[in-house]
Amino acid sequence: MIEESGNKRKTMAEKRQLFIEMRAQNFDVIRLSTYRTACKLRFVQKRCNLHLVDIWNMIEAFRDNGLNTLDHSTEISVSRLETVISSIYYQLNKRLPSTHQISVEQSISLLLNFMIAAYDRCLETSAVRRHLSSVSSPACVRPCVTSAH
Repeated sequence: MIEESGNKRKTMAEKRQLFIEMRAQNFDVIRLSTYRTACKLRFVQKRCNLHLVDIWNMIEAFRDNGLNTLDHSTEISVSRLETVISSIYYQLNKRLPSTHQISVEQSISLLLNFMIAAYDRCLETSAVRRHLSSVSSPACVRPCVTSAH
């Protein structure tokens, strides 16, 4: 029982890791919300190694996972999202020189957890918009996605 609650706390901490690291960067002192949001999103991009991903990686990952044939309003499961993200990072690592390889598992985990936290399926309104606006504000909102990953 104690071990189980410890695992839940660890899982929540992992899901909120980027938000915690963002707060430590002190982006909230930036007065203009557009600049504050841009700095936070750039931080997420660099921390998740998305700045290394080019359009060809994305096109290949979308085609490999059949996302190019889906309707734009179709929701995908967390496991499928993880597969797409994994495909992006594994293809990226194949293209990078051996001296610049990234930690694929860490990048997958960080991005997946950030996306789950940013998209809150428990709300009827546009949760992505709410969470992205909370990224630009000092207090981030707690996610309620409880899917097992």
